[in-house]
Amino acid sequence: MEKALRRHLSQAHGMTLAVDAVTLIPLRGEGKVESRVDRLYASLLAPQVPHWRKAVRQADLVLVATHSQGTPVSTLLLDRLIGEGMVEPTRQRIGLLAMAGISHGPFPYLRGNVIVKYFEAEAARELFDFMRSDSQVSRMYREAMHRILAHGVKVVGMASMADQVVPLYSATMFGFSHPSLLRAVYVDGHDYRPDFLTHLITFLLRVRNHGIPDHGLAVHLSEVLAGSLYSGTQGHSTIYEDLGPYTLAIRWVLESPWVSPHPIAPELQAFGVSGQLNPYYLPWILRGILEDPRLRKNSSLVREVEGLKDLFDGWEPTSRAMRDLKFRLEPIRARL
Repeated sequence: MEKALRRHLSQAHGMTLAVDAVTLIPLRGEGKVESRVDRLYASLLAPQVPHWRKAVRQADLVLVATHSQGTPVSTLLLDRLIGEGMVEPTRQRIGLLAMAGISHGPFPYLRGNVIVKYFEAEAARELFDFMRSDSQVSRMYREAMHRILAHGVKVVGMASMADQVVPLYSATMFGFSHPSLLRAVYVDGHDYRPDFLTHLITFLLRVRNHGIPDHGLAVHLSEVLAGSLYSGTQGHSTIYEDLGPYTLAIRWVLESPWVSPHPIAPELQAFGVSGQLNPYYLPWILRGILEDPRLRKNSSLVREVEGLKDLFDGWEPTSRAMRDLKFRLEPIRARL
């Protein structure tokens, strides 16, 4: 994060930060979500590192980078720090970068994974509780996310296209809606294919970023992408090794309007994963998006729709799953 911040300020604004202008606070801890929050909070306030607390209180900019299970942990920790007045959104700009975060749990099929079932600690099994918005840990996370967004914290929910663990809908926070939440997808260079599916995913994220519902398209595409059908890399881990996600988060915090408290209340949609999805809903889902009057009035999104039609016509998927997807989307060709 520090490297991305210094590079962005230098390249975009010609600004060079002093060596001591940035304080890195690496917080580590194992266990279930609540216990990790307590441990990280204790580490932050430990008497051995008094400069950490001082740095957080005096900072003009507070950036939190987190990954996977760390997303709910960091959200709860940040909510706690705001509640105690240790960080002040009315005075400080605050950003949370959630990379491959398990906002709605991992892929459901991993529940039967031998490692998770028999060898991993309770912390791994707890992740599946996020698949239901009414579970205790999920309610805690959702309430904390609601509060930090209401305070004006800028959040980036970034998925990895080649993720083997966390679905697209989970990492991009399908059940949360707010102007301060930016959704994005990371595509490793080895996995990038400029085809219809890649552009459809980026299109649906732009639709959500414009405040337009995707009618569940992210959920259905996540099932198609499950099992890394599209990749050859370990996308769940490579996402935090690239400077791109950090740079995007920095720009989102620094270059978008800052309001605290935010005048628009966050919306939390109930969510639950239950059984296999009906793939024949896909044409109706896409039709619902394309016929939304807000999309039709947005010239940039309309241009993207026109580009999707050309990509769909030229799309020649090789895997069975992708061929099935194209077949099921065929009825919507006339709407593109």
